[in-house]
Amino acid sequence: MKIKIAFVLAVIALTAYSAYAVLGECQPYGDIVYEGKPVENGMEVKALIGEMVLATGTTAGGGYSIVIPADNPNTPEKDGWVEGDVITIKINGRVATPSFPAFLGSQRHNLQVASLGVKLDTWGKIKALFK
Repeated sequence: MKIKIAFVLAVIALTAYSAYAVLGECQPYGDIVYEGKPVENGMEVKALIGEMVLATGTTAGGGYSIVIPADNPNTPEKDGWVEGDVITIKINGRVATPSFPAFLGSQRHNLQVASLGVKLDTWGKIKALFK
Protein backbone atom coordinates (compact mmCIF):
# COMPACT_ATOMS: atom_id res chain seq x y z
CA MET A 1 0.00 0.00 0.00
CA LYS A 2 2.83 2.40 0.87
CA ILE A 3 4.48 1.68 -2.46
CA LYS A 4 1.25 2.53 -4.35
CA ILE A 5 0.88 5.83 -2.48
CA ALA A 6 4.53 6.70 -3.09
CA PHE A 7 4.10 5.85 -6.78
CA VAL A 8 0.98 8.02 -7.13
CA LEU A 9 2.69 10.94 -5.39
CA ALA A 10 5.74 10.55 -7.64
CA VAL A 11 3.55 10.57 -10.76
CA ILE A 12 1.74 13.72 -9.57
CA ALA A 13 5.02 15.48 -8.80
CA LEU A 14 6.54 14.52 -12.16
CA THR A 15 3.43 15.63 -14.02
CA ALA A 16 3.50 19.06 -12.36
CA TYR A 17 7.24 19.39 -12.99
CA SER A 18 6.82 18.26 -16.61
CA ALA A 19 4.14 20.88 -17.23
CA TYR A 20 6.48 23.51 -15.80
CA ALA A 21 9.44 22.25 -17.83
CA VAL A 22 7.41 22.07 -21.06
CA LEU A 23 6.18 25.64 -20.64
CA GLY A 24 9.79 26.83 -20.41
CA GLU A 25 11.27 30.24 -20.97
CA CYS A 26 10.07 33.17 -23.03
CA GLN A 27 13.04 34.98 -24.58
CA PRO A 28 12.20 38.15 -26.49
CA TYR A 29 15.03 40.01 -28.20
CA GLY A 30 15.41 42.70 -30.82
CA ASP A 31 16.43 46.21 -31.70
CA ILE A 32 15.28 49.26 -29.74
CA VAL A 33 14.76 52.73 -31.16
CA TYR A 34 14.98 55.13 -28.22
CA GLU A 35 13.77 58.65 -29.01
CA GLY A 36 14.53 58.19 -32.70
CA LYS A 37 18.00 56.67 -32.27
CA PRO A 38 19.40 53.19 -31.59
CA VAL A 39 19.37 52.57 -27.85
CA GLU A 40 22.60 53.17 -25.94
CA ASN A 41 24.42 50.34 -24.17
CA GLY A 42 23.80 49.76 -20.48
CA MET A 43 20.22 51.01 -20.15
CA GLU A 44 18.02 49.06 -17.74
CA VAL A 45 15.53 46.63 -19.33
CA LYS A 46 12.59 45.22 -17.37
CA ALA A 47 10.01 42.68 -18.52
CA LEU A 48 6.63 43.08 -16.84
CA ILE A 49 3.32 41.28 -16.78
CA GLY A 50 0.89 43.83 -15.39
CA GLU A 51 2.87 45.66 -12.71
CA MET A 52 4.99 42.63 -11.80
CA VAL A 53 8.65 42.67 -12.90
CA LEU A 54 9.62 39.15 -13.96
CA ALA A 55 13.05 39.71 -15.52
CA THR A 56 15.70 42.42 -15.77
CA GLY A 57 18.70 43.06 -17.98
CA THR A 58 20.56 45.80 -19.83
CA THR A 59 20.70 46.99 -23.42
CA ALA A 60 23.68 46.12 -25.62
CA GLY A 61 24.50 46.56 -29.29
CA GLY A 62 21.42 48.66 -30.02
CA GLY A 63 19.00 46.13 -28.61
CA TYR A 64 18.00 43.78 -25.83
CA SER A 65 17.62 40.11 -24.99
CA ILE A 66 15.86 39.01 -21.83
CA VAL A 67 14.80 35.64 -20.42
CA ILE A 68 11.41 35.45 -18.69
CA PRO A 69 10.82 32.27 -16.69
CA ALA A 70 7.62 30.28 -16.89
CA ASP A 71 5.29 30.43 -13.91
CA ASN A 72 5.86 27.61 -11.46
CA PRO A 73 2.50 25.88 -10.93
CA ASN A 74 3.79 24.39 -7.66
CA THR A 75 3.78 27.79 -5.95
CA PRO A 76 0.73 29.91 -5.14
CA GLU A 77 2.34 33.21 -6.19
CA LYS A 78 2.85 34.26 -9.79
CA ASP A 79 6.55 34.06 -10.58
CA GLY A 80 6.60 33.77 -14.37
CA TRP A 81 4.56 33.82 -17.56
CA VAL A 82 1.63 31.67 -18.58
CA GLU A 83 -0.26 31.47 -21.85
CA GLY A 84 -2.43 34.55 -22.32
CA ASP A 85 -0.13 36.96 -20.45
CA VAL A 86 0.90 40.18 -22.17
CA ILE A 87 4.52 41.24 -21.76
CA THR A 88 5.50 44.89 -21.54
CA ILE A 89 9.13 45.97 -21.72
CA LYS A 90 10.40 49.09 -19.96
CA ILE A 91 13.67 50.76 -20.90
CA ASN A 92 15.09 53.03 -18.16
CA GLY A 93 11.60 53.18 -16.66
CA ARG A 94 9.85 54.16 -19.90
CA VAL A 95 7.37 51.87 -21.63
CA ALA A 96 8.55 50.46 -24.95
CA THR A 97 6.01 49.59 -27.63
CA PRO A 98 4.53 47.36 -28.74
CA SER A 99 3.68 44.99 -25.92
CA PHE A 100 3.29 41.36 -27.03
CA PRO A 101 1.76 38.07 -25.88
CA ALA A 102 3.97 35.66 -23.95
CA PHE A 103 5.38 32.80 -26.01
CA LEU A 104 7.51 29.71 -25.63
CA GLY A 105 11.04 30.00 -26.99
CA SER A 106 12.91 32.87 -28.61
CA GLN A 107 11.33 35.51 -30.87
CA ARG A 108 12.37 38.87 -32.30
CA HIS A 109 10.31 41.81 -31.03
CA ASN A 110 11.75 45.15 -32.11
CA LEU A 111 10.71 47.96 -29.79
CA GLN A 112 10.41 51.71 -29.73
CA VAL A 113 10.48 54.26 -26.94
CA ALA A 114 8.96 57.46 -28.26
CA SER A 115 10.03 60.93 -27.24
CA LEU A 116 7.70 62.93 -25.06
CA GLY A 117 6.71 64.77 -28.23
CA VAL A 118 6.43 68.31 -26.85
CA LYS A 119 9.32 70.73 -27.24
CA LEU A 120 9.89 73.27 -24.50
CA ASP A 121 9.34 76.24 -26.85
CA THR A 122 5.91 74.81 -27.73
CA TRP A 123 4.71 75.43 -24.16
CA GLY A 124 5.46 79.14 -24.51
CA LYS A 125 3.36 79.30 -27.68
CA ILE A 126 0.47 77.48 -26.01
CA LYS A 127 0.57 79.82 -23.00
CA ALA A 128 0.49 82.83 -25.33
CA LEU A 129 -2.75 81.60 -26.90
CA PHE A 130 -4.54 81.67 -23.53
CA LYS A 131 -3.46 85.16 -22.40
